[in-house]
Amino acid sequence: MSQATLGPGSLLDEDFIRSQFKQLGKNVKIFTGARIDNPEAVSVGDHTQIDEGVFLFAGKGIAIGCHVHLAFTSSISGGGHCIIGDYASIGAGVRLITGTENITEGLTNPTVSKNCRKTHRSTIEVGDHAVIFTNSIIFPGVKIGEGAVVSAGSIVHHDLKPWTIYGGMPLTAIKRRDNNQVITAAQ
Repeated sequence: MSQATLGPGSLLDEDFIRSQFKQLGKNVKIFTGARIDNPEAVSVGDHTQIDEGVFLFAGKGIAIGCHVHLAFTSSISGGGHCIIGDYASIGAGVRLITGTENITEGLTNPTVSKNCRKTHRSTIEVGDHAVIFTNSIIFPGVKIGEGAVVSAGSIVHHDLKPWTIYGGMPLTAIKRRDNNQVITAAQ
């Protein structure tokens, strides 16, 4: 087997992705194997990287800031809005879910006629400098404050305060994060 088949994936052609997206910044890296549905509703800022295996279902729209990393197999789905601020990190396997079925008022799943389903679409906001570690799940309507950190494997169903590190089950604040060092490093 050649080394080329074992190495990292290749990048998508910048001119091609620029023609597909709503907006695309400078020096954006999107690897082959990323799946992006409705790219015309996706804006991506400068110096952002989207790894192979990432799935984006733009729904009502996705806005990704500058210097953002979406790691392998992370996803944004659900049909709502998602806003990710500058310098945010989305870890491998993270699920940002912007919409869901209303199980008490209608039938569920996409095989059922739309008039028989009741869905709830919302917005997820991830603040600047926020970090969401591996395999966490963020539910519709959640705001993750600037600089907040979500520990690996967390389930987030409520807003998170800025510059706070969260972990455990149920998710609780563990300690504060030093915003001065982080913001200084970004300048």
